[in-house]
Amino acid sequence: MDRTHELDISLEDHLLEVLNALPTILPDDLAVELSAFITPSSTVIPYYILLKISQWSRSPAGLKALQSSSLDPQSYSMVSLLAGTRTSPEKKFPAYVAKDPETERRQAANDKKAVSTVVNGVLSVAGTGFATWWASERTGLRLEWRVLFATSVALVVALAEIILFMIWDSRRSNTKTEHAPRTLSRNEKLVKDSDKADIVDATAASSSTDPHHSALRQRLVQPASIPHDSLHE
Repeated sequence: MDRTHELDISLEDHLLEVLNALPTILPDDLAVELSAFITPSSTVIPYYILLKISQWSRSPAGLKALQSSSLDPQSYSMVSLLAGTRTSPEKKFPAYVAKDPETERRQAANDKKAVSTVVNGVLSVAGTGFATWWASERTGLRLEWRVLFATSVALVVALAEIILFMIWDSRRSNTKTEHAPRTLSRNEKLVKDSDKADIVDATAASSSTDPHHSALRQRLVQPASIPHDSLHE
């Protein structure tokens, strides 16, 4: 099924004014389809109907009918019909959620590190193969054996690099999952701060009503309240 049949176009005032002149000159089947969507209560019109009207306006019969009714054929091209309209205005698209800048910076750093790791691996394989080829020149081996020897060493190094990269990537993924920081919402922060305040208030209230704390406070305050003269006696 053509996906254009699922799209609706907002029926703006200027579009409705242009379409109201068509039902009397359109072919019967297309006029019936159009009449169902240009009523006063209509707010959208299917895209495929506008497409059919545009195709009809470019046909010889359509051009003749429009010109005989003193209508401009250019007003019924898709560009003119869709100008100033909205696609699927009845649908609710999800709101855009911006990414955390710190998360994007960390992701970019991880991507650069992964690219540099791959480049280093490729250079290591190429350097090892070339070094083996150059060193085998003094062994007296024939050319085909030197090529086979250098290729074998390069393949071994490439396999080792692949294994090391897989281990590094798996550890990085596990670390990212385990140590992902949890961001508290504003409501959670308010509840957490409120709980802390309640604990402090409860501690202060319990210390003020506890007889042991009261007695200790009296002992600390009592020496300070003794007259200075009694100390000399």
